[in-house]
Amino acid sequence: MRTGTPAFLVSAVGNDLAAQTIRQGMEMIGMSTQYVQCIPDHPTAVYNAIHSKSGQLIAAVADMDIFDALNSAKIDTILHTEKPALVCFDGNLATNTMARLAATSAQLGIPVFFEPTSVPKSLKIFEQNGSVLSSGAIKFVSPNHFELEAMSETARSITSTLVDDKHTTLTVKGPALAQRVLPYALHLSHMIPHIITKLGEDGCLYTGRSSKSGKAIVQYFEPEQVDSSIISVTGAGDCFVGTLLANLRKHLADIIQEQEPDNAIMLWKQIISRAQKAAVLTLQSDLAVSPSIDHDLLYSK
Repeated sequence: MRTGTPAFLVSAVGNDLAAQTIRQGMEMIGMSTQYVQCIPDHPTAVYNAIHSKSGQLIAAVADMDIFDALNSAKIDTILHTEKPALVCFDGNLATNTMARLAATSAQLGIPVFFEPTSVPKSLKIFEQNGSVLSSGAIKFVSPNHFELEAMSETARSITSTLVDDKHTTLTVKGPALAQRVLPYALHLSHMIPHIITKLGEDGCLYTGRSSKSGKAIVQYFEPEQVDSSIISVTGAGDCFVGTLLANLRKHLADIIQEQEPDNAIMLWKQIISRAQKAAVLTLQSDLAVSPSIDHDLLYSK
């Protein structure tokens, strides 16, 4: 919403103070709360974190059980009613809800973006005989390097397809971490055609597939420079993904149908650089979403 891109949140809250805070915050930025279900017998999801003086995460505790109670039939109805250009869900959903959401999105021709959230939750899309993946709806995924490795290894263990990508290299020299995770991204890209691997302070790695030839498209992006001290890491990854989604929605047709690797890389460079800037703005804020994120982070050709 802060980038000027229309969006609606489908989620659940309890009947508590945290729910009131969430609704008020959404209303303050002009975001509709009509699809935020109230489930009175569950507390609103909570994430508590402890950070060092430098803003780095030391430990965190989360309670996300309420999302298991989300009404998947209602989500189905919302998708048919709104017919959004792009759907994003994260690893906090129950696997059966993911499967229904992916199946409906595939039926309606809506591409899906998956944010893994954590290593255990990233593997949910392989459960129930891989029904979430087999829908073909998931076109984008944004793992960190731990999640990417786990997802690729799990995919390798459940498929007999052998893919030879050993001759594919990064188009620019990247750090050791980017080089190390590239084989995992290449393998997973045969199942999910656009992989944006978050490498933290080492930047970002894009791994995709040409819509025409199926050949790999690989590009490493250096990190955005942080000019001042980091206040908190909380929300930086979410702001990266949120800004990425806003730009993807605006340029979705070009991304999905792009056949020339050079053109694809140029577009991804614009999109990812803006997502990185949003993350940096949040690193420099004591809020989970920096108020400085605005329309300037939406790329226009």
